[in-house]
Amino acid sequence: MDEFVCTVTRMASVDGGDGVRLTFADFPDGEGRTLTVSADDFLALRLARGGMDADTLAAVTAAAGLRAAVRMLGAGQCSRRRLYEKLRARRIPDADAAFAVETAYAAGYIDEDWQLKSYIRTLTAQRQYGPRKLYAALAAKGYRGDDIRRAMDESFGEEEIRAARRAFLEKKFGKTAPATRDEAAAMRQALYKQGF
Repeated sequence: MDEFVCTVTRMASVDGGDGVRLTFADFPDGEGRTLTVSADDFLALRLARGGMDADTLAAVTAAAGLRAAVRMLGAGQCSRRRLYEKLRARRIPDADAAFAVETAYAAGYIDEDWQLKSYIRTLTAQRQYGPRKLYAALAAKGYRGDDIRRAMDESFGEEEIRAARRAFLEKKFGKTAPATRDEAAAMRQALYKQGF
């Protein structure tokens, strides 16, 4: 049976409560790793200094991954995919990152519908994005195509598109209708670049 040596390096503050920082010199990936868990998780998992079996280590990394996910969401909303990428960048194992994201989503910490509608309002009002550019910006933030299309259908209808188009032309050209052919061509090109 594999055993991993755990050292309690210090008490820490975890999301406004007590926590414990654990150091592993021989993590399964061959490198040292430091994980922080809440005091409640530390007690519930019956952790102690010294040897730790693989099942306990898996429970610890899952608890640390979930804590990291909730902390990241406290700093700002993000999609499930973006949160997963952030957790993986912090070297949270794949299965634990996926578990943390799905647990946070199931608990209601991630509301992608609200986030999408908020982004749509912001990007159309402040930046006058057209439908194509809006879709690309939301996809780059990690949202799924079906969810983006549904949110755009609900929040970005023909009237909103016309309003964003008028606001963009007014801001860019100072008017909404061209006076010459060259101006019309310039407006069409600008609208195309803006995603209309």
